[in-house]
Amino acid sequence: MMVDAVITAMAVAGHENIPVIVAETGWPNSSPDAAEIDANELYSEMYVKGLLGHLRSGQGTPLRKEGVAEAYVYELVDEEAKETTSSQARARNWGILYANLSEKYEVQFSCAARYCGSLAELLIGFVLMLLILVWLIWYIPNSPW
Repeated sequence: MMVDAVITAMAVAGHENIPVIVAETGWPNSSPDAAEIDANELYSEMYVKGLLGHLRSGQGTPLRKEGVAEAYVYELVDEEAKETTSSQARARNWGILYANLSEKYEVQFSCAARYCGSLAELLIGFVLMLLILVWLIWYIPNSPW
């Protein structure tokens, strides 16, 4: 909805063919305000995974069928907790990683053309392929046939 609003405003200004880049998008996963009950990790995970699913689908929006050119998730890492006085409020956290760089939830940002698994699964598959190749190279020349 917001992307189409920007596209409409750009068209009114005479700039229909400029690619749209979403500079910051995300969902807060914690807040110092107890009234902000929607600022939690579950909703943050749902938002980020839903966004990535939509971007991968290539569906775009009603006004821009090809979608946006790029989108940047805000933010990668939570800021360290800062010492605050009573007059200062601790800021919301938006990161998909904790300040110690551990994952809050698993997110796949990229996929191979036909495979979309974890990095560990890709590495295991690559190592197995190398072992099979080495075995074939060693076994075939030394075979008794």
